[in-house]
Amino acid sequence: MDINSLLSPQDSPAQETPPPPPALGSPSIQSPGKRAIRQVPSRTPSGLSQQLTSSPQPHLSYHQHKQPSPGVGYTNGTRPIHSATSTPPERPTHSPRDARMTPPNPLLRSTSGMDTLADLATMQHQHQQAARHHTAAQRPTLQNIPRTISGGSTTDISMGEPSPKIRSFTARALAPEHVDYLTQLDRSLSENPLDYYSHVNFVTTLHQGFQYHMSAIDPGNPQSYELLSILQEAGVSMAKMYPLGETLWQYRLEDEKALAANVEDRMAVLELYKIATQDEPSSAQIWVAYGEYLSHLIACSWEQHPPEQWSEEERAIGRELFTPVLLQDVWRQGAESVKYDLQDSSLVWDRYIQFLQEDLERSASNQEKQDKAMRITGIYRERLGQPHATWGETLSKFASFISRIGGNAEEAMEQAIQQNTHIKQQYANREEFEFKLLQATQAADRDAEYYALTRYLKWEKKTMGVYSFPLVNALFERATLRFPVDSNLWEDHIEFLIWQKERSVDLLGVLERATRHCPWSGSLWSHRILTLEAEHREFNEIEGIKHTATRTGLLEHSDIEELIKVQIAWCGYLRRRAFDVGASEDDADIAEVGIRSALELVREVGMKKYGRDWPGDSKYRLERIHIKFWLQRGNPEEARHIFDSLVKHHKDSYDFWYRYYIWEMVLWANHAMRDKSNERQQLLAPTRATAVLELGMAQLHTLDQPKPLIEMYVNHCEQHETVLKVRSAQIERRRAERVVAIRKQKEEAAAAASRPEQQQQQQQNHAIDKSGKRKREDGVDADPASKKTKPLEANEAQPTADDTRHMSEAPSDAGSAAQKRDRENTSVIVQRLPQSATQTKIRQFFSDAGTVRNVTMKPEKDSMSSIVEFESPEEADYALTKQAKGFEGHEITINRGQNTTLYVANYPAHADEPYIRKLFAPFGEIVNVRFPSLKYNTHRRFCYTQFVNGDDAIAATKLDGTDVEGLKIIAKISNPNAKKKRDGATAEGREVYVWKLNFRIKKREIQEAFAQFGKIERVNIPTLVNGNNKGFGYVVYERKEDADAAVAGMNGKDFWGMELKVEIANDRGDTKPKVKSTIENATSLADQEATPSKQDTTTGTRGDRTIALLNVPDTVNDVRIKSLAEPYGYKKITLMPQHGGATIEFETVEQAGKAEIALQGVQFEGRNLRIGRYKDLVAQKGEWKAGNSFVQPTRVNRPTAPRGGARGGLRGRGKPGLGSRPMVPRASGEANGGEAKSNDDFRAMLLGKEKASDGKTE
Repeated sequence: MDINSLLSPQDSPAQETPPPPPALGSPSIQSPGKRAIRQVPSRTPSGLSQQLTSSPQPHLSYHQHKQPSPGVGYTNGTRPIHSATSTPPERPTHSPRDARMTPPNPLLRSTSGMDTLADLATMQHQHQQAARHHTAAQRPTLQNIPRTISGGSTTDISMGEPSPKIRSFTARALAPEHVDYLTQLDRSLSENPLDYYSHVNFVTTLHQGFQYHMSAIDPGNPQSYELLSILQEAGVSMAKMYPLGETLWQYRLEDEKALAANVEDRMAVLELYKIATQDEPSSAQIWVAYGEYLSHLIACSWEQHPPEQWSEEERAIGRELFTPVLLQDVWRQGAESVKYDLQDSSLVWDRYIQFLQEDLERSASNQEKQDKAMRITGIYRERLGQPHATWGETLSKFASFISRIGGNAEEAMEQAIQQNTHIKQQYANREEFEFKLLQATQAADRDAEYYALTRYLKWEKKTMGVYSFPLVNALFERATLRFPVDSNLWEDHIEFLIWQKERSVDLLGVLERATRHCPWSGSLWSHRILTLEAEHREFNEIEGIKHTATRTGLLEHSDIEELIKVQIAWCGYLRRRAFDVGASEDDADIAEVGIRSALELVREVGMKKYGRDWPGDSKYRLERIHIKFWLQRGNPEEARHIFDSLVKHHKDSYDFWYRYYIWEMVLWANHAMRDKSNERQQLLAPTRATAVLELGMAQLHTLDQPKPLIEMYVNHCEQHETVLKVRSAQIERRRAERVVAIRKQKEEAAAAASRPEQQQQQQQNHAIDKSGKRKREDGVDADPASKKTKPLEANEAQPTADDTRHMSEAPSDAGSAAQKRDRENTSVIVQRLPQSATQTKIRQFFSDAGTVRNVTMKPEKDSMSSIVEFESPEEADYALTKQAKGFEGHEITINRGQNTTLYVANYPAHADEPYIRKLFAPFGEIVNVRFPSLKYNTHRRFCYTQFVNGDDAIAATKLDGTDVEGLKIIAKISNPNAKKKRDGATAEGREVYVWKLNFRIKKREIQEAFAQFGKIERVNIPTLVNGNNKGFGYVVYERKEDADAAVAGMNGKDFWGMELKVEIANDRGDTKPKVKSTIENATSLADQEATPSKQDTTTGTRGDRTIALLNVPDTVNDVRIKSLAEPYGYKKITLMPQHGGATIEFETVEQAGKAEIALQGVQFEGRNLRIGRYKDLVAQKGEWKAGNSFVQPTRVNRPTAPRGGARGGLRGRGKPGLGSRPMVPRASGEANGGEAKSNDDFRAMLLGKEKASDGKTE
């Protein structure tokens, strides 16, 4: 790939959901196991440790080999052995992508750095020629291998040698869909070489193909893999920009071991292991594989019957290079690096101690044995003083060792137990967290693993003791190892280290790894620059780090805020350095140039990213640093000039005028006091500060907070100005107050003008509310007889979107006469209930506190917790007194549910309960996540997340307004009485409604016609089955001004033979409820638009190609249904929650058949799916949920009619009246002269009687 391609990057297809990676076997190199090392001569330390930095061919790339190693075997079965040196179990292709905060799909920015890229592009060929010549002349060492983005340059952003635009990925080990997937990824990387996800998926897919090739295609000849050179090239390309992470390092090392054919290659593999352990020092898996591979090489060099057959020359070289001393050093370093990993440290330590004991057995003299035995005893005692999961096994091994060397094993065990009781308790306190973490890891559930890790970390920090630092630090290392691209975890780790001020951990080393794993995080780079400054590092070093951070363009790709964070740290450092003790004038000049360059860079990037009208940083932070710089340099006029330049973009901000005014007052303060220097002189008035306030007063028509500015101006004049100015200020106040009053009247008039339309809509909603049964969820019940007289269809069709939102307590503008349900203030949380507790028992327990509306149970590890909802807050208050009584002899805790629930909205459409739990897990324990029903509005997207206590819920509101997958999430404390402000494109006036369209026009033509007025966010053109549009559509712009321009330019214009009608879309809700939603396959539609004359490839009738999903919860939206249908190539999905399911139309009957077989009985959202046809779906009733959640009706004592006197003979002896379940067998209905009555028959009968009754009344 030529570097010229970087000058105009395109959007990467890796942003879309990729096809599934190849599910290939992952064979493994046979582990050497625990072999005894025989005939080992005296271990004189060799020079290998020094040679590892200067030995032949220690390159980071994959190596070319002429012949395979004859001794390497592979398992051919379906169950490969995953030993320490084997390929790790397959993980999903996207495993490095499972970070909680998704890193950006990076693109190169187009800034001043592009000039450098252009120059580099012209020199690329010479650079590659020189690199090849240098490699041939001198092998690189570990120090000069370019392996990180921090140490690379923009010239490294290439895929090695320039490759043709289209490469063939055909291989015997890959299926056609895998070949297509690789082609897509290759195209993505050609357009955007910095695409992290494409790199990961590309390398992983090629690796899996290589492993399958060696296991099933050509086991004895790994060189015959057709894509080997591409695999090597891909690994090198990614390593130049990003650390590989634990998983990809394991993949790469396994590939290298399989290809190693001589001693030189094996030395290169060892050097790769050394680099891997530097990149991921806390990975027990990599350390184990490192030691096992070195053990394998030692066995091949020294044993009489080696696992691989080497030539005598190679064995002689191996005996010189691969020594037990080196192996012991590897095991020691590994054991030291992971010793506080409670779960996996034993993997390394057990091998270390086994090696030492085997070495003890080979000792020649008694003195040597005695010395080694004492050393091993000390290592055992040190290990027993560290908490770990296999502490008991370690104690047992220690006793066996003491017994073998002739000591008293029982006494040693007793002493160890007494000395380490607190160590056992430390692990016992963490055992539950370790168990849940291990459970999630073994289940390959990344979401559960992340939740368990973050909850574990929160507990560790909250309960941290004097000796807990190593354990918490090791847990952070485990978290960043498993989720290496989650910048939040890295930030938490760094803040923890700074807070602890622990010098035993290299903070700069952690920051270096953090910025390499997350180079898009401005916060991490900022921490690194500040830490370098705090440790008094050289200017050149700090400057180099700053350039490394900014030159790739990753910082500003997702949000320019990340770039600003780095520039703030850099400019702050330059300013402080310029005025430090001993600073020179050159330092001040350097700071001036650096701050100006930072401002220009941010301005240039902002304009290119957001347009030339970008106003700049709303907090003008860099400008404030620049102002401070000029003030410290003694040039307030230059600083004032910067303030004046900000007026244009910040003149409507009260905060800006306040800061400007205070700054001027600080300057004037030097002249505010009388001393000998100004004796008998008139003190200067703060005229410049007054002028600033007068400039602000001129903006009263648009200022965001006019009243505080008026008061500040008048107060300033009264305190500091002359009498004339004070009098003028009094007059100006009256004028300004009139201006503000007129402005307020206009705003109120505008609001009143739009209010009738809102009131009309509310009245419609209220009328619909009266006719629908959902209105009775929280209000007064209608007449019981009338409940049964309304047809089911009416009940399903009446409620509106706003109405149902109100019923589910989401903030809404719709009014309602019904009393709102207030779960937040009427609920209590009950914990430590026995596992025998049931809803009925809990209702009985709280029966004397009030009416229990709802009980939600949640199982815990050894207890139960429950959320109990009452009718009023007073009842909930009284329920708190029940804690002292206890529950069935068990102590319980009862807390108010007030302020424990978050209203969460605007999250990604695919989010489900695990997603929400994972998102909010760092803030505390979540009790419940509640989604609304979609039966009456399928477009609802909000939920309620309830925490154990209010502090956690309040802390979780920090996510409010943050970016989650491109959406600004809403996370507020739930308040049923709150009003939700209208937002979105329609409310903001950015959506254009277009009608009178030619029916044959396509979406592409409409987008091209309207793109001339501004940047389009999306275009929605409803279409018919035949592909024609329905005559109307919507165009959403990014700015309101562009939408207005489109209306002015396109309304009434002749467009494809028709007079086009264009207007700004209004915000009135549809009168019909949104009871259905549809998703059409974008790929299929794109094919139709691209080739309109293409013959329809669908087969069979629509009914044959359509299946219905039954038993789907009515809280599931269409996007989550889409995830089920995507593997089978759906054409159209229609969600029908009012019937508890959805229909999926496919292109062919075969696809429908495959989907039906695969989805039948699948567990989805806690239910077993059933597959049927459309008629089965429409015949199915939706879920029924009691409006009051099983609230028992008030008991009414009615007189009973004498036997035989009751109508129908069914109410004698106080039996239940009409509407009760008849206590008669079904057969009796048939025996009495007719078929058993259905619900419809009873409904028709009741309707008939009601009509007859109405007739009599009339």
